[in-house]
Amino acid sequence: MTQHPSKITPKSPTDTTSGTGSSDAKAARIDEAIETTGDAVKSTAQELKSGAEDILDSARDTADTTAERVSNAVDRASDTLRGAANSLREGSLQERTFGQLAASLADASDAIRDRDLGQLSKDVSSYARNNPIVFIGGAALLGFAVANMMNKSRQQS
Repeated sequence: MTQHPSKITPKSPTDTTSGTGSSDAKAARIDEAIETTGDAVKSTAQELKSGAEDILDSARDTADTTAERVSNAVDRASDTLRGAANSLREGSLQERTFGQLAASLADASDAIRDRDLGQLSKDVSSYARNNPIVFIGGAALLGFAVANMMNKSRQQS
């Protein structure tokens, strides 16, 4: 029985019935696919690394800006406490307390400018755990000073 010429199907490149020629072609295509996949993986890794670096740079910039703003606010609070201390009777407990708090806030402002925010947060948490009464008292005094400063600025407006 003879096959009709139109019904004969050509062998596909993936046909394994032929000799080594098609095996070599398969191996070459597999090698090419591996190389293409490797290049794509490298390219994607580089893009991810670049994106991560951009995000990290943006986060650092935001943290630096925030640290500067916080530092400036602490400086203003320190100045307010110094002013309050100067208006009190010299040598009084209140004058000394406000003076010490003002000095501590000035030191904190410098630390905020000079340190990594993560480390600064750990330091504040550690100080609060080790000296809870001083920390709460300082926070309360700072709150009163800020409220007083805000009231004065509203009255001047």
